[in-house]
Amino acid sequence: MTQRTRRLGLVLALTVASGLGVAALPAATVHAAPPKTGMLCTNGSLTGTTRTFDLTANTGYIETPDGNSVFMWSYSVTGGHFQSPGPVLCATQGETVVVHLTNTLPEPVSVVFPGQAGVSAGGTGTPGPLTSEAAAGGGTVTYTFEAGSPGTYLYESGSDPAKQVEMGLYGALVVRPDAASCPAVTGTGCAYGDGTRFDSAREYLLLLSEIDPALHHAVETVPAGTYDFNALHNRYFAINGREFPDTLQDNGTGLLPNQPYGALVRIQPNSSPTTAPALLRMINAGALNHPFHPHGNHTREIAQDGRLLASTEHFGETIGSGQTIDYLLRWDDQDHWAPNPPGQPLPVPQPNYRDLMFKDGNTYYSGNPYLGYKGTLPTGTVSQNICGEWYFPLHSHALNEFANFDEPFGGMATLLRVDPPGGCFAAPTSTRISTTPPGGTLNGGTVANLAVNDGVYYRVNSTTTGTPRTTDWYAQLSGVPAGAANLKVTYDGRNCGVGAGCPAIPAPNPSTTVSAWNWTTSSWTQVAGPTPVGTTDVTVADNVAVPAAPAPGSWASYIGTGANKGLVRVRVLTTRAGTVNFVTGGDYMKLVYDAP
Repeated sequence: MTQRTRRLGLVLALTVASGLGVAALPAATVHAAPPKTGMLCTNGSLTGTTRTFDLTANTGYIETPDGNSVFMWSYSVTGGHFQSPGPVLCATQGETVVVHLTNTLPEPVSVVFPGQAGVSAGGTGTPGPLTSEAAAGGGTVTYTFEAGSPGTYLYESGSDPAKQVEMGLYGALVVRPDAASCPAVTGTGCAYGDGTRFDSAREYLLLLSEIDPALHHAVETVPAGTYDFNALHNRYFAINGREFPDTLQDNGTGLLPNQPYGALVRIQPNSSPTTAPALLRMINAGALNHPFHPHGNHTREIAQDGRLLASTEHFGETIGSGQTIDYLLRWDDQDHWAPNPPGQPLPVPQPNYRDLMFKDGNTYYSGNPYLGYKGTLPTGTVSQNICGEWYFPLHSHALNEFANFDEPFGGMATLLRVDPPGGCFAAPTSTRISTTPPGGTLNGGTVANLAVNDGVYYRVNSTTTGTPRTTDWYAQLSGVPAGAANLKVTYDGRNCGVGAGCPAIPAPNPSTTVSAWNWTTSSWTQVAGPTPVGTTDVTVADNVAVPAAPAPGSWASYIGTGANKGLVRVRVLTTRAGTVNFVTGGDYMKLVYDAP
């Protein structure tokens, strides 16, 4: 592996004024309810076309998965909690960007913005080797530039970078294209221009870095600490300031209060060739080049160092020190592996789970090779798989970097999570005929008939007395995890006269309404309908969203707890004016959702 390193060829005594340890800072407030995955922007303050960011260079600690902690320097939002890496600064093409830097560290510090033209420095800064520096112990400096070209960029210290960048003084700068280059299209954004559209809900940042804990310890323990930069030996290799498996934790997790950015990448199979892909922004803030690649799929490289290229397909790429690369990522499920029609079977028999190895009794494998389905796992195996999603590694291919202090697996790695199309899904596991109001009686079929859209029906007789006649039943869908969101219901079926086959009913056709049970209010919430339904299948609800309850309930109000843990109830109520009896036939029902 080629290495481009930044070293000093002598032993340096790292002198730091005593008493400048970790500052007492407010509680972590990275974002209010941040999304669990995806890039988190710090937007600063916008006045007209001027966007201002206030940063402080300060100290703190990060946690590593092997139980260690490492002393770090970083840029943090002024007045906020220490974070590593620095905040993701987001601006729009054409804006004037102003960055105020306050330095609480014991030596001069600065910020440089590779790829940005015409950066000027003002305030009380003093000249440094690359730009104006903020003096130790409270000095300030202001940087100003125009965000000229959209793209993904690095910002980092320009003062003694061999030491200060290694210590953590770096972050990401994202410049988005202006409205003229990227006309508004609902649900999408542009990395550069209209030809680089991506799903705005699937934008990810992977910022790579390395840590030699001996250097960090020497900086922490000065004036006694010394460090020979010729003996640099990185032991931790991070993505977004975390090492695997911590990279899989949510954004803003309380387990890692100083490391707010997760690195799990989540996508779904494309529903059509025009489905917008995910955007993967990659930055190497470290001194080493990192060969990085995804398993299971290729990426399409569209830009390097904030400059658009002719797109090319890649199955791995070495990302140089200080380099940025942008990729578009799609998942084309060309084999259509699904166990139900019109799915395609695997070309060979699936191995028995007894022939598979499960490391340490933990697995992200669902026990089933079909996307969206779970199967049998050995007793005692703990599954992190929620609903049959697929997981593929994204990691450095330098094996020494796939480790935490030389112990595999860890380090510069994360996972690509492929969720089932439309999200995770659940099929009915049981049904119940309502008795209040009277709901009819079972005519035939089983709950299994609702799992496949195949013209085989779960049938309920209408009531035989009273006006109007009704069928009223509900299906129970189990296994929906706590924290699931964006619940959507699909139901279709038909209504027939009483007798062989499916005789027509005198007009008017019965009318069907679909509802979901709100466990918080103990009441049904209408999802779709009422819809007239006759002797042919009618889709009353087609991925229709369950209305989110007012906060704090939200979709959690529709997911049972306690004895009803993970249970969602979907009601099918059909009525017909008059006294003509009928039969409701449910053909297909499913629930899709975004699992945590």
